[in-house]
Amino acid sequence: MMFRAPVENRCQLQRVIKDASCQDSHRWVEEWKQVFPESSLPQPEPPLPRKSAPGKRPRVTPKALARPTKPKPVSSPTAAPASIPDFGTGVQTRDYTVSWRLVSNSGQEEGFIRPIIGGKGFPYYSGASMKGAFLRQCSPAEGLRYCGGKLSDSETQPGILRFHGAYPVDMNWTKRLVDIVHSQQEKQVIADETTNANAQISLYQVTLRFGISSTQVLEESQWQQIWQRWEQALAQGIGGRVSAGYGQFHPVTSQPPLLQVMLKGQGVASTLIREHQQRLAEFRPNSFKAALRGHTLRLLSGLTDAETAKEFTQRLWGGFGKGNGSIVGGLQVQVQVAAGELELQRRDYQPNNSKASIPLYHLKSGCLGISAMSGNLSTSQAQQFTQIAAALVKFALLLGGLGKSWRRVDHYLFYPEYLQNSKKPAMGCHWEYLEPAIDYCQTVNQLTDIGAGIDQIRQVMREWIPPEKRLPSDELSPSVQQWREPWHRQRVQVWGRWARDGKSQAIDWFHGAYQGENSIKNPHRLTGSMGTTGRIWHRMYPNYVRDDSGEVRVGRGYVELLTIFPPQKCSDTDRFLRFLRRDTEFEQVW
Repeated sequence: MMFRAPVENRCQLQRVIKDASCQDSHRWVEEWKQVFPESSLPQPEPPLPRKSAPGKRPRVTPKALARPTKPKPVSSPTAAPASIPDFGTGVQTRDYTVSWRLVSNSGQEEGFIRPIIGGKGFPYYSGASMKGAFLRQCSPAEGLRYCGGKLSDSETQPGILRFHGAYPVDMNWTKRLVDIVHSQQEKQVIADETTNANAQISLYQVTLRFGISSTQVLEESQWQQIWQRWEQALAQGIGGRVSAGYGQFHPVTSQPPLLQVMLKGQGVASTLIREHQQRLAEFRPNSFKAALRGHTLRLLSGLTDAETAKEFTQRLWGGFGKGNGSIVGGLQVQVQVAAGELELQRRDYQPNNSKASIPLYHLKSGCLGISAMSGNLSTSQAQQFTQIAAALVKFALLLGGLGKSWRRVDHYLFYPEYLQNSKKPAMGCHWEYLEPAIDYCQTVNQLTDIGAGIDQIRQVMREWIPPEKRLPSDELSPSVQQWREPWHRQRVQVWGRWARDGKSQAIDWFHGAYQGENSIKNPHRLTGSMGTTGRIWHRMYPNYVRDDSGEVRVGRGYVELLTIFPPQKCSDTDRFLRFLRRDTEFEQVW
């Protein structure tokens, strides 16, 4: 597969073909693994434990208990285990573990991102990349001594250090190699367009051994300083897509993030590309960045023109500018989950009389951190980035959620009868703040506080835009008039009601009838359908209130919120909005 021409029906490694029995990227990985003896490869991952429908216990029959297990394959007694690469004598080494995934590009295949394949077929993080990351953490004097440099136009000085790169310490690197990249910002915010997923090869939770040597004999204290600089480099992230959670290591710490928010949540988990008829579930930090990036573009599009909105979104989160030049964003997302705090399960269902399952996550406690990509921010820049980051997190958790299916409430919590029918999959998510992050939430003592909070968030984003690029509050740029979800009073409405009993009223409208005759899901342009993104968000927001002493606490029940981007000239949506206004407890709060 590596040597085939990258054309259709021959080898398109980066392309993900929907419903294909085997992707080219998986064939490529299987051929790669054939280099190693089968006895060296880790066992396949067991399936996720099942989660029964709400109110039901999984049925265990005597026949199921007696079902024989599939025997494990027996390797050939003559097969020698794979020889893990190691560094020679005189090389100082340390091991570090990737907290999620590491992606680095060898540059060998057009359009296909994969790591360098080094000696004996093992993935390899290059010494040149290691040196570059190390040098960025050094002072000019340290950089000259350790890495070398120019003394004058005609004279250079070699550094004393040699960077040997990194190899995996075991064969667990062969797990979950095929990663997926699926940008949906254009589809969800700007226009209803089809988007394509691409495959890439990245290393999942791998432990790497890094090697450094010196041309001079160094004291232990000097080596400690060298490894300290390298850990500072790791704390900033290495490889590609660092701002989305890739290339981060634990337990490596750096300067405190601009913002840390403790959260708990549950919902539908992301899945990788189907492999061997199985979809592997994964809790993916890049989905957090995707949500915040999308909200950045929504908010900016209601304050300025389209080009400025895109440009400032890229300034914050990175991207590709004009002429395909890459832009390094100002912020990166880090998601830290302690051992035992995350559970992944699957729920079986039977669509169209066929068997399927959907993975679920339950995060008991996790930390969402937002850090600056550069350590050289001025005090005013750091303060502005902190305010923007806090505003975006507040906006995301007030009106929607994070991760897959964030536009809907978690049906396990708020509509369990929907899941008692085994033909329907799980849906939605639910997120809450944990102490001490509760101080970042939007308090709602009265429904008008929601509108005031949204105005405060918009003001934070507005102050970031240069005055000459700002539009009057009642004006919407013609360049975003046709966008799906620009955040402007002319294009979006937020409706809310108290749900102190903890029950959702609107969720019945998505699956049943309102006014006894029509269902909210009939106008597919509003709610969406398979392959089409809807224009309505539904959130059960915990009732955070501020008491007389100024302390924030969790009040009784929830605030039920509907965020609606009415499609133009849609009579079904107009009828639903009239129904909301006249016949329900909902009030328009923004």
